Amino acid sequence: MPVMPTSLTGATGEYYVAAELSRRGWLATVTIKNAPGTDVLAQELTTKRTVAIQTKTSTGGKSFTLTDRDEQTFDPDPGWVVLVGLDSPTDRPSFFVIPRCHLATMLYALHHWWLDQPGRKGQPHNDTGRRSIRRDSVAGYRDRWDLLNDPTEKASYLGDPSLLELLKTDRWRPSVVPRAMRPRLKRS
Repeated sequence: MPVMPTSLTGATGEYYVAAELSRRGWLATVTIKNAPGTDVLAQELTTKRTVAIQTKTSTGGKSFTLTDRDEQTFDPDPGWVVLVGLDSPTDRPSFFVIPRCHLATMLYALHHWWLDQPGRKGQPHNDTGRRSIRRDSVAGYRDRWDLLNDPTEKASYLGDPSLLELLKTDRWRPSVVPRAMRPRLKRS
């Protein structure tokens, strides 16, 4: 895939998401650039259900780069994130349709696990605002456009189960986990 500026990569993902939603019977529009946390607004034509979607786009590779802001959620319905993988100019993009609270939880778990791991020379990692999630950690959300038909709190967790197990340990405080995910993290 040719290298393109970040702003162009992001816009490409937004338009692909709007096109895919339109293909599936949603009226979708890309928002202006200063709409916080929303890149695409869509309404399902039959049910009139409206959703706000933030897109994150990656060109090639096995992971998506995000920031610590992506660990934040908005209650009561925190909205949706669609991760868009642009693998080649001729292939259909990969779409991962994820409730924002699920993504925030996974990012939190992955980041704190990474902080606990020693660096290459055995030193502790320095905390940073950068977050990363591998495609295989979100594979269960691939092309799950059907999830948009219900509120985010009704969506089943389809991410890597080991990430939820990490959050059940005493090492990390459950109070920082998004409210909508807390019932899934109760200790047995």
